[in-house]
Amino acid sequence: MKRPSAITHAWMPEGFADWPLHFPATEFVAPDARLDCTEKFVAAWHMPMPSLDPDTLVVLVAGLFSEWLPGCFQDCAQTLRRLGYPVLRLPVRSSRGVMAQGRHISKVLTAELRQGQRFVVLAHSKGGLDALAALAQNQALSEACDGVALVQPPTGPSTVIDDVLACNVGQPSGNYPLDRVRRVLAKTRWVAEGARDISSLRDPHISDLLEHLPADVPCLHVISWSAAPSSRFDTHHGRLNARRPGWAHDGQFYLEHQCIEGMPQICLPRLDHGQPVLGGGGFDATRFWLTLLAVLHGCAQTR
Repeated sequence: MKRPSAITHAWMPEGFADWPLHFPATEFVAPDARLDCTEKFVAAWHMPMPSLDPDTLVVLVAGLFSEWLPGCFQDCAQTLRRLGYPVLRLPVRSSRGVMAQGRHISKVLTAELRQGQRFVVLAHSKGGLDALAALAQNQALSEACDGVALVQPPTGPSTVIDDVLACNVGQPSGNYPLDRVRRVLAKTRWVAEGARDISSLRDPHISDLLEHLPADVPCLHVISWSAAPSSRFDTHHGRLNARRPGWAHDGQFYLEHQCIEGMPQICLPRLDHGQPVLGGGGFDATRFWLTLLAVLHGCAQTR
């Protein structure tokens, strides 16, 4: 795992409850104690050792645009392999919507799994919705899955994509020079379906997917807020702050648009949307995923 720069403070998981200091307008209700796995994550952060059966396949699913970011999950995958676990970094395409990507995951994973082999899923952003779609569409995979961890899942619309797709008609919008480029890109066959499914125009099947979670699969999800961007890459603090002053977000999605009702939840502070797969700002992404993997089973069983 990479050490943070000497001039950068290492990210720590404590402090989620500080959000009112930065986002006083936010209406957030902490999860029921039965569903709150935050303290388990904090405790495991200092010694994040997975305790899976060594034959368990660890499936990594990144989100929208990740095919152009080859570093996504790279260090995490290498570390898990050094620990002796089989790892599958699923190829994703931003051209696929959630349901189509779910079918693709189902096909690839079915071909990869050996007879009787178990697997767990670590997924980021839209990749979490894609993974849920795969399990919903394939009962055999659902029965072989020992857990799914979704990090910052886009359960509500992306304000950025809604602006680009002109879903926010009648609402004030700033002058963002790159939106013209984003608008052209969002209509291309390379990203159109994926972008649609993190906007207000999303496939209505996604709502049904989130309302009917896999009954026999342990799941948990991570939400976060960030008061300052960790990098210049694809963070939109200024836009989200201007759109809804004082409302907590992770630089891409408002806090309430990351929540899944009824699913065990981990609440983390000062974590931008891209950091779990890109690192930066003193954040150790590999340590994060190892910690999440260590927590997954015991916490998600409470669902």
